[in-house]
Amino acid sequence: MSKSDELSKIREEIDSIDDQILSLINDRAKLAIQAGTAKTDKNKYKPARESSILSRLSGSNHGPLKGEQIRNIFNEIISSCRSTESTFSISFLGPEGTFSESALEGQFGQSVEKISEETIRSVFESVSNQSSDFGIVPIENSTEGSVNLTLDCLSEFNLSICGEIEMEIHHNLLGHNKALPKEGFEIHAHEQTLAQCRHWLESHCPGIKLVSVSSNAQAALNVTDDNNIIAIAGDLAAKKYGLDILSKNIEDYSSNTTRFLTVGNIDSSPTLADKTSIMATTKNEEGALYSLLEPFSKLNINLSHLTYRPSKINKWQYSFFIDFDGHKEQDLIKQLLMDLSSKEIEVKVLGSYPKSIG
Repeated sequence: MSKSDELSKIREEIDSIDDQILSLINDRAKLAIQAGTAKTDKNKYKPARESSILSRLSGSNHGPLKGEQIRNIFNEIISSCRSTESTFSISFLGPEGTFSESALEGQFGQSVEKISEETIRSVFESVSNQSSDFGIVPIENSTEGSVNLTLDCLSEFNLSICGEIEMEIHHNLLGHNKALPKEGFEIHAHEQTLAQCRHWLESHCPGIKLVSVSSNAQAALNVTDDNNIIAIAGDLAAKKYGLDILSKNIEDYSSNTTRFLTVGNIDSSPTLADKTSIMATTKNEEGALYSLLEPFSKLNINLSHLTYRPSKINKWQYSFFIDFDGHKEQDLIKQLLMDLSSKEIEVKVLGSYPKSIG
């Protein structure tokens, strides 16, 4: 058999498989519609169910596609099938082209209505007043720590965390494919991005004016034709605004990762891998922090994150934000919450939700 004939045969097999995949995807969509009709509650988004599907398929995958690729494919299939039941609106920290938008697509797929908001607070407000169904907000970065505005909003608003996604963040220098001015130009980016690229900027752009703006997408919008203003942003912003990548992956740490939360008005049911977030407010007295942490040690509950913010009500009083393994419906976590309550520690459960996959 000639190479041409062999290639034609392979392509025929691919076409046949594509036809089968198309038929099966539509069969899945029909079943999703039936499942939506059979549900007893009004909520059409089931984060625990979707997370379990992606975890199972990723775990049973034997390649050659990687687990991440399998999750991406099925995330879009789930998103498309979900849209046959109901169309969700998701607010995110805009404008278009931010990492928050990328996180939104990673969590919900592209078959949703996306609503760009100017601030983290306006994302919370949008979900709280039901202008959107869910919101995506950054909560912490692996090199720069917690996002205080998100912590403050979690404290203030009566919304539940119902999901999380972790994304590797790669920053690029964006402009137009022409020589940079020798001096007098500016680099625009969000303040966290400037911090994540601090060493690279000091080494490659010493003395250049750094301007903090509301988002990296806004920085991309600010870029000028003569490169007097260039931006730091991700691949999505480069595509959205037609900019060239002048230098790629300029973050100081290659493992730079940001964790995003999904907030809404629903609770996620338990899976085999959950996380719970609480806000605990202690009295301003000796041994308060020990009193807070002692029940976790006693019950052998793993803490994955601990940070604090000043109380807005009483001076020198602090609220601690804690993430730990387990779901609030589990007996062990119920015991933990009872133990904390017995110590007169004020606890607000922010949500139990599936851990980020990958």
